[in-house]
Amino acid sequence: MSPDKLTGHRAEFAAAARSAREQRGTWVRLGVYGSVRGSRTTVGRIRNGKADFAPVGAWDAYSAACEDGQAVWARHIGGGPAPAPLPDTMAVRIRYDGEGPGYEGVGVLTVTISTRCPRCGGPRGVESIRPYRFTHDGQHLVVDAWKNPCGHEDVYAAVLAESRQERRATPTELVQAAYAAREIGVNAAQAANLLERNGYDDAAALVRGEIKNREGNFTSLQAVGFLQELTGGEAR
Repeated sequence: MSPDKLTGHRAEFAAAARSAREQRGTWVRLGVYGSVRGSRTTVGRIRNGKADFAPVGAWDAYSAACEDGQAVWARHIGGGPAPAPLPDTMAVRIRYDGEGPGYEGVGVLTVTISTRCPRCGGPRGVESIRPYRFTHDGQHLVVDAWKNPCGHEDVYAAVLAESRQERRATPTELVQAAYAAREIGVNAAQAANLLERNGYDDAAALVRGEIKNREGNFTSLQAVGFLQELTGGEAR
């Protein structure tokens, strides 16, 4: 990168950071990098309170793939109650027109996708998800609709294709892997927190309900068996 381009990049980055500071709690794109390593390094500096992002804990940030490379998004969260964290994934109901020709087999399919917009990397409208009702051949169906703050629109066909790109670990697989890696302990409450952080809100609620039913005598591995019995490990 030439000196002039580097200076311009830094100026744009600083301006975006000032904008984010003035809009506490609002995600702002700070810049786009050509590599994952570069974007993650910047995210680390932001989260660790380096330079203009002091003190530690005053900022939240993440990097995500976008059309131009790896985008870095950040929000200022200092000076007040911490906003809810942005989950990694979101489960949504979409219209499914089947695999064959025509519109035979139209129905509703629940899929899991990233909470990051694939075009700009910005947060999708998780909090704006609402039911949308439509009628097909006399049958009343309900899917989800949402509005992304970035303005990019998600169409159901693209959402379905995105959901099929990479298979996610099921809730039980997630808990088992984290327990084996000692990322969580014996207490099932840690398993519930893990599930929630990864977008499995329903599974987390089921585990927490069972913790209460058993008066706290519930382990992470017991939670795995419990979910398998109830949902086959696919609770979301």
